Amino acid sequence: MSEPVFRFSPRPNRAQEIRWHEWGTEAFIRARTEQKPILLSISAVWCHWCHVMDETTYSLPAVIDRVNKDFIAIRVDNDQRPDINLRYNMGGWPTTAFLTPAGEIITGGTYIAPEQMDSLLTQVIQYWRDNREQIENQLSAPEPLKIDPSLQQPTNEVVVKIMDQVRQQFDRAYGGLGVAPKFPQVDVWDLCLTFFTATADGWSAGMTARTLDAMAGSGLYDHVEGGFFRYSTTREWTIPHFEKMLEDNALLARLYLKAFQIMGDEAYRQVAHGVLQWANTTLLNANGLWGGSQDADEEYYRLPKEERDKRPSPFVDPVVHTNWNATMVSTQLMAASLINPQAYAPIAMTALEALWDRMWVPDVGLYHFDNGEQPQMVGLLTDVAALANALVDAYEYTGDGIFIERAESLLAWADENLWENGVYQDQILNPEGLGRLRHRQQPLPDNAAMARIWLRLGAILDRPEWVARGRALVAAFSRVAEEQGVFAAAWGVVTDRAEAEPMVATIIESQSRSGAQLRQAIYGVYDRNRVVRTWRIGSPEFEDSDYPELPNPALYICRGTTCAAPVTDPQDLLRALQELAGVAPVENPANPIQ
Repeated sequence: MSEPVFRFSPRPNRAQEIRWHEWGTEAFIRARTEQKPILLSISAVWCHWCHVMDETTYSLPAVIDRVNKDFIAIRVDNDQRPDINLRYNMGGWPTTAFLTPAGEIITGGTYIAPEQMDSLLTQVIQYWRDNREQIENQLSAPEPLKIDPSLQQPTNEVVVKIMDQVRQQFDRAYGGLGVAPKFPQVDVWDLCLTFFTATADGWSAGMTARTLDAMAGSGLYDHVEGGFFRYSTTREWTIPHFEKMLEDNALLARLYLKAFQIMGDEAYRQVAHGVLQWANTTLLNANGLWGGSQDADEEYYRLPKEERDKRPSPFVDPVVHTNWNATMVSTQLMAASLINPQAYAPIAMTALEALWDRMWVPDVGLYHFDNGEQPQMVGLLTDVAALANALVDAYEYTGDGIFIERAESLLAWADENLWENGVYQDQILNPEGLGRLRHRQQPLPDNAAMARIWLRLGAILDRPEWVARGRALVAAFSRVAEEQGVFAAAWGVVTDRAEAEPMVATIIESQSRSGAQLRQAIYGVYDRNRVVRTWRIGSPEFEDSDYPELPNPALYICRGTTCAAPVTDPQDLLRALQELAGVAPVENPANPIQ
């Protein structure tokens, strides 16, 4: 067995002198055998304060000696083990948690300063020795969420309540929610844009525009190299924490593209283009997949371009994470339709094939990360949800049915391994799991993402029972969403989709005549519940339909029983959309579909 590899601050430190263990049976057996509490450190390679704690607290000789003598130290990478982070995070990174040998939390926090650590270690040891018999084998189950699988139909009542909270917390002066620190909170503005299209509520559009403009025009965005930093330490978005994350930038680029679709502001498309250019230049590995992050380097990012060019770029973590890469694939396909198909579609499709070939193993499951040696950590819901949605995106963009087949394979695996009591669990069942991993959890965002897949596939494949299943899944979390408020914004977007009547775009093409241009055009159209499907002449779907066999590919757009006249030229798409909406055509309209 190879020795575990831990990643510490890139700057000088002595943290590696602590005898760290991986999260595993060996560490827990040692804790029980030696009757010692566990010091659990959850860190990340991109995390500034994790580096600081390595360089200071964990580099103090007294701390090193004390931890090695009185504790079993476990170090966990947050990105590679989101299941552990979900159960033990104490409010941020680094997380410093003290556990019993059974894995129950004694106490903890985030960054612990050097001058505080010694007294904290003493307190923990004293508490453990005084209360060991009472707490040694305790392991509390998570408090059950208020999930109600009997609910079959979602309503927008909770969405309206979430929007009310957004209005109350909105910072009118600088955009965003609250004061400082201030995070982008992409899901919130995604919901606001959706709410605007559903209700014509100008306030939700205004809040979003104010926030997007502020973030793009501030220090949160790297105006030299592109890409957004993780968050701002100030209310005004002026002083960021300088790490750049693949996931954050994939979601932010998609948000700006959606804002471009809805508002027609060219500046939003340009921001997304800058973000994706940074990602494809900086994070894209030789294997066609993106690394997880670029390190924070405050001094580097404060330099003008000519000075940066003289210095090495901050470290890029090459580790590939399935969920983040799948999210970026979806964004790149959106950019292919709205910005440049030649630039973005090949990158997206190459990455999607690489993910499928590398991370999916039939009869085993979907792996979470690949550090260059081999895929690891199988069976997380977050990966299934992100990749299945990316596969449906790929089908809609290319018309290739293989992507539907792959998405269905993922759903079948998830139903067999993750479905329980009417909802999806966050990981495969492991009754012998260590600590709190023994109990599975039901994350709302991932269940909402799974519901989105069922809604999309149900509409694409004319499977009303799948649509019903998607609606029931989001409905089951209604009370949970109401409790979580603005943190349930992603659920709100899917709930809105579940209530909206689908706009089904069907492209009829022959084996010799591609409908790629029509697909690309309609794929770039925003609708709250739009799906795109491709039927080839002679296919069972076409033979069972009433569509005529035309000499050229044709696009049919329908909502319910109302359909627009067929489109054979992408230039006529706007006319068809206006016809479907019952809007009279206008002269020289401002067309956001470029």
